[in-house]
Amino acid sequence: MPKVKSAKTYYKRYSDADLEKALECIQLGKREAARKFRIPRATLQFRLSNDFVKSRPGPQTVLSSQEEGQLVKWIMESSRKGFPKRKEDILKSVSLFLKKTPRPNCFAENTPGEGWYKLFLKRHPELAVRTSEAVTSASLAMSEIQIQNWFRQVEEYLSKHFSAAILHCGQSDRVEILPSS
Repeated sequence: MPKVKSAKTYYKRYSDADLEKALECIQLGKREAARKFRIPRATLQFRLSNDFVKSRPGPQTVLSSQEEGQLVKWIMESSRKGFPKRKEDILKSVSLFLKKTPRPNCFAENTPGEGWYKLFLKRHPELAVRTSEAVTSASLAMSEIQIQNWFRQVEEYLSKHFSAAILHCGQSDRVEILPSS
């Protein structure tokens, strides 16, 4: 803890990114790196010592950081493909994973709860909860003829701007759309 006057509160004046850059530039010397990145020399010295252990507060998570990373990747990829995962899907997937790879956990029947879900989202700020929009009455009133007209318009647009080449591959047909020149 830094030496601080009793009436003042200590605020660190450097970011974690600056600290990492300073540690990378440590071959310049501790004093020079501390001066360049405006980080106390004692902080750099402590980070380089064997006493420093970077850890998160609280108990160890049930899934490792690699497993959580794979879960995040799966959620992001599914969402990108147009199949976003609901909270129930994520909890069920974790539950199935824990049943296949047994390990000690505090979940009832290996199923994580609301608390785990909230902390998981907090640990991974790249994920966000979105609420889907309700189907409008205009969407409900679409007729089959309107849908067919829409497909016809798409077909006309594609034939106007692209030329289609059909390649026969065994039993299935594959269509490649090539830009017209």
